[in-house]
Amino acid sequence: MTLLIPLLVSAGIVPAVAEPPDCHAVDSDSVMARDVAALVPGFAKLPGDFLLGYVGSSGTPKIFHAADLENIARNRGVELHGLQDLCLERRTFVVPVASIAGAMRKTLGDAQINIEILSSSLQPVPTGEVVFPRSGVQPGTGPEVTWRGFVQAGKGATYPVSARARITLETSRVIAATDLPAGKPIQTSQIRVEPVEDSPFEDRFAQTAEETVGLVPKSLIAKGSAIRKSQVAPQMDVARGDIVRVEVRLHNARLTLEARAETSGMTGATITVRNLSSGRDFQAQVAGKDQVTVRGESE
Repeated sequence: MTLLIPLLVSAGIVPAVAEPPDCHAVDSDSVMARDVAALVPGFAKLPGDFLLGYVGSSGTPKIFHAADLENIARNRGVELHGLQDLCLERRTFVVPVASIAGAMRKTLGDAQINIEILSSSLQPVPTGEVVFPRSGVQPGTGPEVTWRGFVQAGKGATYPVSARARITLETSRVIAATDLPAGKPIQTSQIRVEPVEDSPFEDRFAQTAEETVGLVPKSLIAKGSAIRKSQVAPQMDVARGDIVRVEVRLHNARLTLEARAETSGMTGATITVRNLSSGRDFQAQVAGKDQVTVRGESE
């Protein structure tokens, strides 16, 4: 059968089918005269930024027919004859692993971070800048993450690309060297700082002594535990249940008494305190350690 087809074509029984022209890649969806001039020198007589047409962003080939090219040139005052059909397609590529890792490193801004690409998109996309924004990291635990990025191809045009990667860096964690009871300020002797290899996206744990010393645990932190930032809080100047000194200022008069704090607060906060004699609650402003004030009209 294969040998029969040429015989049928030469005898005029079967029409000859033109071979498709070789396709040439361009770096934009918009085809300009300068793109064609590299293949058809006569188009160099047209302005380089003159738009001839478009190709699909997916890389699907498009045929620019010879007659159409000649008409376009003629309309611009350039006579061209004997042209051939021209096949053009958007240049595409499968984003290399090295480009993905480089884009991730650029976003993270730390040359010491270790990045291992475990898998990545294999779908060809138009050429352009590879971008992996921090917002594209999918929530997860541990150093292995799914990260969604894109290729910026031309003005405003983006094409999705994603990767699964193991990303780590050398960092540290604060460990409780002894049981840390709730409500008591943490002392330097009660903690130790240990080096760890961790994800750069992990921010739940304290990494330095300064993030824990002087703060108070909200509940018991067991010995040997890594201290989470959410487990500690600043020490209140007035804690619920504390006996406080109340200074009442009304006009030019000043009165002091003792009361019990019903809520906690730092200096400047308004809390509820209870008069120990009358049993009545009232609002006061924390003025310092175990001190509150109540103000009336201006002195």
